[in-house]
Amino acid sequence: MKPIIGVTTDVDNAGNHLTNASYIDAILKAGGVPIILPTGIDRDVQQLCNMLDGLLLTGGGDVDPVHLGEDPHPKLGEVTPERDSVELLLARQFLNANKPILGICRGMQLLNIVFGGGIYQDMQAQYDKPLLQHIQQSKRWFTSHEVKVTRQTKFHAIVGMDVIRVNSFHHQAVKDIGRPLVVSAIANDGIVEVIESTAHAFVIGVQWHPEMLMMKGDVYSNRLFDAFVRACKK
Repeated sequence: MKPIIGVTTDVDNAGNHLTNASYIDAILKAGGVPIILPTGIDRDVQQLCNMLDGLLLTGGGDVDPVHLGEDPHPKLGEVTPERDSVELLLARQFLNANKPILGICRGMQLLNIVFGGGIYQDMQAQYDKPLLQHIQQSKRWFTSHEVKVTRQTKFHAIVGMDVIRVNSFHHQAVKDIGRPLVVSAIANDGIVEVIESTAHAFVIGVQWHPEMLMMKGDVYSNRLFDAFVRACKK
């Protein structure tokens, strides 16, 4: 049977639940069955975790810094408290059940928060070294910059390369990595691009958008989603 994978959604100002079709297409292509998860399901998280084989934490707006114990920075973007609430609950439930999680962009940052780590509310204002362009001006399926992959990590085993190229659409980034997470890849400016848990079968967060690179047949993005869906079958 194909694994059933929950896909988190964003919420606009009118209360509409939104998710990019690329996430759905990527899971389908890798052999999974995607189920869209709305907000407002806080009381049903346990039941959903029992039903689902894996969780995809999608990209989107900023995480409310209240979850960091911080006040909002002037450069903080739009936050969606109801989305934060359900995604934090889902992530914790799936971690407790040792079920696979793939976090993308915001999803990676949220994972780090769940593990007790922190994030830069705005890299340009808070990161103390020169930065690459992390909000690319080219099409979303073009690669923008390199990331260096750490050997002897799950992510390196998946992509099989020391350096890959990725796209980039973020003004926030992880810092103060939570344990038992480790850094699996960084950009040339030192920004963390991949984290993974050493205490779970498959918990990986990536800062870019592999679901968009899959639109043009990116081999490493395909390998990542294939590995995620394969882990959900176990």
